[in-house]
This record gives sequence, C-alpha cells and structure tokens, in this order.
Amino acid sequence: MTSDASSVSRRVRALLACGLLLGSGAMGTAALWSTSAQTVSGTFTTAYLKIQTNGSTPYSFTFPGSLLPGSSTAFLIQVQNGGSTPFTYVGSVQSASALGQATTLTSRVGGTVSGPTCTGGSGVTGQAVTGTKAAFRSTSGVLPATTGTENVCVQLTLPLGAVGTLAGSTGTVLFTFDATGV
Repeated sequence: MTSDASSVSRRVRALLACGLLLGSGAMGTAALWSTSAQTVSGTFTTAYLKIQTNGSTPYSFTFPGSLLPGSSTAFLIQVQNGGSTPFTYVGSVQSASALGQATTLTSRVGGTVSGPTCTGGSGVTGQAVTGTKAAFRSTSGVLPATTGTENVCVQLTLPLGAVGTLAGSTGTVLFTFDATGV
C-alpha cells in the first residue's frame, strides 16, 4: 500500500503542481490593467464684432442746412471697430421718406466735408437713394481690431428737377454699416 499510495501521492502532487502552473498562467493572462489621465485646456475666448459710427451704436445726426433744388448737404461719419477681431464692412443707404428718395448720394471714403459737399477720398457720385437698402461702399480695407477707423463723408443732393410738392417737407435717410470679421 505504500508503493501504491506513494505512486498515487506522486501523481496527485504532479497533477496539483501542473494545476498551479496552469492556474497561475491563466490568471496572469486574464488580469486587466488600465489607467487614465485627464488634461484641461487653457482658457479660450470667442471673438466679437462691434461696429460703431461716431463712437455710438446706433448714431443719429442731422445734415446741416436746408436743401433747395440743385443744392447739397454733407456730413462726416467715422466708422470704428470696437471689437476684438479685424473686419471689413459694407455701407448701405435707403429712405422711407419722399424727400429722402428724391435725393442722390455722393460718398467719399477718406474724404472731408467742405461746406455742403464731400471732397477728396474715393467713392460713388450721384447714387439714387431708394426705399430699398443699396450698397454704396461695397468693399473696404480691413479695419484693425479695437482701434480701426475710417472716415466716410456722405453728401445728399436734391436735383434741380425735384418736384415742387417736396418744398417745406422733411425726410430721413438710413445709413447701415454691416461688418464681417476676417
């Protein structure tokens, strides 16, 4: 019985040893190792557009003097970039009033007011003012962020052939400046 018992005992020990080796190998391959790390970005901000005219949004002004047929009146508008990004802009004009629609527009970017007219600079001359928004300044250089400015002289002229029913009337003209960030 000792020899049979020792033979069984050796077999059991051998099987147990193999089971330990196989068991520890299976356990080693079944182990899951993982880790994670987080990062946080630095602060970031979005840009904003802020177009102003003569330091204000909106800005109202009155053309000086009174118009007679064949006469003009002029005003200087300073377009300003108060935003955080450079932009280009488009200037447009329209009028809902009969007197406004009877006038023509001359605009001079970089121009100045000289009496009742705009002088210097570049732009359009004699553009009809209508009830529909129409561009008079379709391109511009880039105005730098926060400090960019550009002078735009606007001049309204009442043509010699203006109808007599406009005598003694008042009118308004709406100038719109639309900015696009670049």
